[in-house]
Amino acid sequence: MADNDQQFVPTYKVRFNGTELSARDDAHLQEVRVELRRQAPASVSIQFNNHDGSYDKFRGGSAAQPGNEHMAPGSKVEVSLGYQKKGDTKLFEGEVIGTSVVVTENGPRLFTVRAFDYLHRLTRGRKTRTFLDQKFSDIVSVVAQDRGLTLDPEDTAFVREYVIQHNQTDLDFVRGIAGWLDFDLHVRHLEDPKKLRFRAPDVKAGPLLKAVYQNPDLSKDEVFLRRFDGRQSLARVVSEVAVRGWDPKAKREIVGKASMPQLYDAMGPTAAPDEVRQRWGETERQLVDYKVFSQEEADKIARTKLNEYARTFIRADVEVQGDPRIHPGAVVEVGAVGDAFDGPYFVESATHIFGSKVKVSGGYTTRFVAARCGW
Repeated sequence: MADNDQQFVPTYKVRFNGTELSARDDAHLQEVRVELRRQAPASVSIQFNNHDGSYDKFRGGSAAQPGNEHMAPGSKVEVSLGYQKKGDTKLFEGEVIGTSVVVTENGPRLFTVRAFDYLHRLTRGRKTRTFLDQKFSDIVSVVAQDRGLTLDPEDTAFVREYVIQHNQTDLDFVRGIAGWLDFDLHVRHLEDPKKLRFRAPDVKAGPLLKAVYQNPDLSKDEVFLRRFDGRQSLARVVSEVAVRGWDPKAKREIVGKASMPQLYDAMGPTAAPDEVRQRWGETERQLVDYKVFSQEEADKIARTKLNEYARTFIRADVEVQGDPRIHPGAVVEVGAVGDAFDGPYFVESATHIFGSKVKVSGGYTTRFVAARCGW
């Protein structure tokens, strides 16, 4: 095989409790699927051909059919994907949550191991508690530390007099805060599998790489674009956002506003709010269901929602040659699909799929959902 061809030969490593798959497990492996999400735990499913039923039990067994204690719930699992020449990259580290067996009439018996990253620990149990005179970033830091995680936070600046976690899991509680602020809330496994990112979306970041359609001569910062499905819609986009609240001490209304100049990044010559303004004039969306207690907080939420709505302008489902660098929160540039849709996209979620050679869809593929607020 030519040396140049080896850069496209996919490789993988799966480790349970620090040990790579045995020859028997490697021979039965059918698919590894890693799903990374912007505001949720990452997950992995590892599928084996279970035609002889040898994967049905965890304990006991024989030399011919050993047990599968190493895949039992609670086991540590690590997944790395890449290519023979370039090497592999660790995409996931977490803990096995459960397993499943599927039997079909005209297909093989399948055994699947399912795992989540360490963020899943925030789903264990419900709590009711009150945080007094703290910033959201401080509150999320406390929750993360309670579950053995560290935090990569962005200072949320304003202090809340009180915040109540009412009969919620820690994950539901902090996801509510992250959704309110439109913050990233996930673990970046390429950096630290136990560090929780809690930051505003970095849409101003330069493209991590470029996905190019029908270009056989790719540089190291380009990846082959296999499929692009882009949709454009102004249904949720507005030119201005107003957030209304009430200051109980001063007994006055609080109004925070944000407009086009406060977009994080236009991501194109014409931004979504400008498109709305050109067609229907000034269009405002008022939000009164957010409990804001200061002008600073109202202004912050207004900017957040303006940007969140603007990113619904263009959304795309993209499939590329597998690349472990693609993760939620990254910016990927798309090229050669057409002037209207070429440009940078903010990655909302990414799925990395490795299929063994026994499957028709074998190889390494990355699919991601991305958004863009201009063109």
